[in-house]
Amino acid sequence: MKNKEKKRIALIGSTGSIGTQCLQVVDSLPEKFEIIGITAMTNFKLLAKQIIKYKPKYVCIAPEKRAELERELKESSFKANFEYAEIADIVRREEIDLVVVGVPGFASCEPVFNAVQAGKEIAVASKEAILCLGKLLFEEAEKKKAKILPVDSEHSSLWKLIDSYPRENIKKVYITASGGPFWKHDKSKIENAPYEEVIKHPVWNMGVKITVDSALLINKAFEIIEASYLFSIPAEKIGVKIHPEAIVHSAIELKDGTFIMSAHFPDMRIPIMYAMLYPYVEDIPFEIPSIWEKPLNFFEPDFERFPSLLLGWRCAKLKEPFPCILVSADEVAVEYFISRKIRFWDIYTIVEKTVSYFEKNRDELPSPMMSIEDVKKIYEISKKKAKEIADSITKKT
Repeated sequence: MKNKEKKRIALIGSTGSIGTQCLQVVDSLPEKFEIIGITAMTNFKLLAKQIIKYKPKYVCIAPEKRAELERELKESSFKANFEYAEIADIVRREEIDLVVVGVPGFASCEPVFNAVQAGKEIAVASKEAILCLGKLLFEEAEKKKAKILPVDSEHSSLWKLIDSYPRENIKKVYITASGGPFWKHDKSKIENAPYEEVIKHPVWNMGVKITVDSALLINKAFEIIEASYLFSIPAEKIGVKIHPEAIVHSAIELKDGTFIMSAHFPDMRIPIMYAMLYPYVEDIPFEIPSIWEKPLNFFEPDFERFPSLLLGWRCAKLKEPFPCILVSADEVAVEYFISRKIRFWDIYTIVEKTVSYFEKNRDELPSPMMSIEDVKKIYEISKKKAKEIADSITKKT
């Protein structure tokens, strides 16, 4: 489509961190975007405000929240003129040009897959959808001529670099990690870190689940696999550097010894805007601080204190369905931690033991992974095993 035409957007997960920042981009570039469909799970109050402001044609919210949403709209004297529709239906609508998926976790898999089957452009913020669907997603995208556009800051910046150089000249790629709140802590402190400290990320303002993952660096394990899928790069050619300032988000190493780095102030609106406008680039429409005065430090990861990182290379090497097992086990473990049932370090223990179990018991899982139904089965089977392991830990404490 031409750059002067408005992109018509379906925003999946409009009330979360990615969704609200996506709408900030829309507000900054109203001549570029139009919200056609909007979805949320339960936050009817914020969704009502968004409906009033953006006047979408299609809306989806959990059925049990519809009455509350309608009451909220009525109290605002807003005459509703939208149609309720399921997410699967919204992303397939002909008038949708771009689907932005801001839903976290395994719940993102179906919206992403449905949008791919409809041949859409999809801006994907969810690592989990890419890890769980794996080759199935990218093969379907090629078949349907759909475009998967990464929103993660690391993968967005890496995308710009990889697009700029011939693949045969790239020796290795790197993604960075801030190190989270515990980068300088002893292992004993990390093992028993309290919830209140875990959710205080030094750089990013994110949802609880991803903040917990970031503190353990297991999110970076996800990102290793995500980069491998997105850019068809073997996992062993993907490196991770600790960079506390979170200014440089990725780098490529060329065969001639040159390193090219991609840097920007840590503001998620930048990668969101890049994906939404692609293939065009516009002047940034909002203020961001300068990065020139910031120091830049880089360190090697400490695998003794952050062994979760190793699960990224390990599960990438094991291939399907192990990235999906990694996701499901982590979802269980983080849920137990948030509920104060386990220690912080137990998240890694549960995930690692779940992965190890299925290395020895592959016959319990569908193989090969041929459909989204297979993906769901793998997720549920591995989730059940992770819960068994988590429960065994809670009984000991």
